[in-house]
Amino acid sequence: MKFDLMLTGVGGEGVLTAGVIIARAANLEGHFVRGVQLHGLAQRGGTIPTFVRFGDENEISSPGIMQANADLVLAFEPMEAARAVYFARKEKTKFIINDHPQMPVYANLLDVPYPKMKQIIEKVKPFAKEIHIFKAHELAKKELGSTVFGNLILIGAAVGTGYLPLKEKNLKEAIKMTVPDPENNLRAFDLGVRLGKKR
Repeated sequence: MKFDLMLTGVGGEGVLTAGVIIARAANLEGHFVRGVQLHGLAQRGGTIPTFVRFGDENEISSPGIMQANADLVLAFEPMEAARAVYFARKEKTKFIINDHPQMPVYANLLDVPYPKMKQIIEKVKPFAKEIHIFKAHELAKKELGSTVFGNLILIGAAVGTGYLPLKEKNLKEAIKMTVPDPENNLRAFDLGVRLGKKR
């Protein structure tokens, strides 16, 4: 068994933390885990791609994901989902996208207009087996009073849809190990799981 996950978003959205949580959960399940986090643009507003690979050790030789080989793209920002299609292919890759546009630094500098969600989906479609869009930040603000919990809602949604093949109990344990406010983050995760199961 081998599972290749790409997480992508912009700095300040908790992409790196989300990658750590998932990697720890996979490790708790007994999987061999490798991953890479590109910290160069980790400042707020920069693009952040993170790869987490887990499964049997003899099937995972490097921490990076090959072109057109991701099983799941977890996009914390819509436009970053479109930029991730290089790692996706129609027969294999599922997308979970957070409907929370945030203009990346490069787009602001180049005065690039932000595309509409319909345009983003049209770009992703040829590379996606399935696409689910969630308003994770909106739900986090409504239910928990802060958008900061949106990333845990999105992880929960990935589990609820069945796209992320990790046990809830191990992800919850990884959340407790990783974040300073586990109570609200666990609530966010549970909200996401319930949301994902409705799809």
